Amino acid sequence: MAGLSPGSAGELTDPDGRTWQVRRRKLDPRTVRSLMRRRDVPVLLGESGGSDLRWVIDEDRGALSELVRRNYAFMAESAASDIVYMGYEFGDEAGQRLLYIEEWC
Repeated sequence: MAGLSPGSAGELTDPDGRTWQVRRRKLDPRTVRSLMRRRDVPVLLGESGGSDLRWVIDEDRGALSELVRRNYAFMAESAASDIVYMGYEFGDEAGQRLLYIEEWC
């Protein structure tokens, strides 16, 4: 799976070293916004197609949510920028959920 983004590979290792498996791919925008509002669901941003992973802190969730809303991949209307986003839900062995947002250029 070398070279595949976490969204494509279906597995990711977060910056803290924990391994997650994809549960749902290519979430609809409403599901992404709903998960983004849940403080019990961590949000991980995969910048540059998933090659650079970083946690999204609570203070930045609103701004990211707005970017995702305006620039979600496969939306009928044109994206407002060259960068679009796609959401995935991952889970770990303990059943915890993770929202992974992948940035596509």
